[in-house]
Amino acid sequence: MAGYFSFRKVITTYLVRTFYALGFILLTFGGIGLAVWAIQRLNAGTMPTRTAIYFIAAGVGIALVGNLGWRMICEFWLLLFNMHALLVSIEREMRHEDDQNQTKHDVIEAETKRGDSRAQRRTYGVDSGRSVLGLS
Repeated sequence: MAGYFSFRKVITTYLVRTFYALGFILLTFGGIGLAVWAIQRLNAGTMPTRTAIYFIAAGVGIALVGNLGWRMICEFWLLLFNMHALLVSIEREMRHEDDQNQTKHDVIEAETKRGDSRAQRRTYGVDSGRSVLGLS
């Protein structure tokens, strides 16, 4: 519930999917219905042939191109909300890494306090008169 009120949980993706399904059904049945209506009017002789052909083409266009356009619009909105979800997951991952780094820092600090208070140096077989690369 805390994620809901802090807007970390996005409910809009479910709404977009629901609206897509409803729009798909409406566009498909609307386009088919328009084409069938035009065919019936053409068969009854109450609509001129040219007008009926335009209505049939519009119905098929609504069913095909309308659904394609509706799908693209809904995918765009889903993309935006999925980017939000991805950013939230990156933020959680970064917090988890910060917590781990803080824990490691605390462990190292505790070990340093237990050991000598003097700083310890490691020597790697380099003479004091020579450089690290051994060039001089």
